[in-house]
Amino acid sequence: MRKLSLLLFILSLPFVGYAGVKSPTDKIVDTFMALDGDMSETVSYAEYMSMVQQRAKVRFSRMDRNHDGEVSAEEYRHFWNKEQSAYYRLKR
Repeated sequence: MRKLSLLLFILSLPFVGYAGVKSPTDKIVDTFMALDGDMSETVSYAEYMSMVQQRAKVRFSRMDRNHDGEVSAEEYRHFWNKEQSAYYRLKR
């Protein structure tokens, strides 16, 4: 019996790490589902829009270099040249 238990344990070892490996899609879904603030296991439009609005505020603040509440062509040009890669390249 002891040998059988040991054999079963050894045979199960390759699968221990496999269960924790997530694909890029799984990671994206996990990030999206983190928006589920009420733990309903679904993301509502309001929860999604809350994230969109927060990201828009942060991005607008980064564009508005003089913090006057408006973005000039020069401010946007500077933002685009300096930070576009942060918004338009996939992060893996």
